[in-house]
Amino acid sequence: MSDIFDEVSAELRRDRASLAWKRFGRYVIGSGVAIVLLVSAVIGYQSYTQARAEAASARYDELVTVLAETDSFEQREQFVNVFIDAESGGYQALAMMRAGFDAKENGDSETALSLFDELSTRGDLSPALRDLARLQAAVTLLDNDASVEDVESRLAGMLVDSNQMRPAAREILALAHLRHDSLLTARTLLVEQLADSISNNLTRQRAGILLDIVNTKLGPNAAPVAQEN
Repeated sequence: MSDIFDEVSAELRRDRASLAWKRFGRYVIGSGVAIVLLVSAVIGYQSYTQARAEAASARYDELVTVLAETDSFEQREQFVNVFIDAESGGYQALAMMRAGFDAKENGDSETALSLFDELSTRGDLSPALRDLARLQAAVTLLDNDASVEDVESRLAGMLVDSNQMRPAAREILALAHLRHDSLLTARTLLVEQLADSISNNLTRQRAGILLDIVNTKLGPNAAPVAQEN
């Protein structure tokens, strides 16, 4: 009988973790989209200094317009693939990022993950854009209930003092541990998030809410954070 209650308890914990991700995961994705737009603006500004880059910028703007007017995922995918095959550099990378977002939103997680992983290893891109691709690959895996190890492998190297995206990486990793009931590790990550000097107010608010969820799951007899080693 106790085994049945244990199974029910575990299922409830997984359900709560899933609800937490559905509630907060979109903020991580939204942050990623904002960064893409920022990178796009920077590339667009730089394009005015070179005729070739200016032409690529114009073609990318045309692609964005066409995608906005196209309802069919299959047609959007075709338009983007044609652009990717014809272009190189930053605008090709932005098109690949858009294709990854679109594929993910339409349930094609395998294609999305492949695109994000490819972008994360491209040496011609800026470290910030490669890190954004790693974040989105980790989010894609998390949405598909992948293992903590798979999620963490995409975030390796981002949880360092020199990386300005470490709060986003830490949040995704904490959610992965929460979904898989690694509650002590999730709590440690969330406490670090609250103390991180580059965490903004919204990030800290989410960390505080998630920490309350974790502490409720752990109960009053859980070991203090300092003893989690």
